[in-house]
Amino acid sequence: MGSEETIPLVLTVLICVGGPVAIVIVAIAMNYLSKKKRYEAMVKAIELGGTKDPEAIKELFLADKPKEKGDGTGYLKGGIVVSGIGLGLFGMGLALSDGGLYGPSVFMFILGLAMILVYLVIKPKDKKK
Repeated sequence: MGSEETIPLVLTVLICVGGPVAIVIVAIAMNYLSKKKRYEAMVKAIELGGTKDPEAIKELFLADKPKEKGDGTGYLKGGIVVSGIGLGLFGMGLALSDGGLYGPSVFMFILGLAMILVYLVIKPKDKKK
């Protein structure tokens, strides 16, 4: 392995590993700056507004509202999309006469069906009394 082959290999590894790491770091930094700006704006609004009510101030600073438990429709939607991708890959395999696409297409289709099954298991039941 000569130095001519080593440079592209090292560059490829740096891009493959460093690229996603850089994206994560930028996302975290942007999130931090956004929260910092929001905090500074709220402090300024409190100073100008003269709000003395502790409950109102506490409500302003609650950035993370508790999320409501979903009904699982994300699993249903995701399952339909993933199953569709699996069927599309299977169709491409048939059209191109390429047997190499059958394995991934069946995997994607079964994964999509599993997500739909998860939706059916966790969906809320309508209990009428």
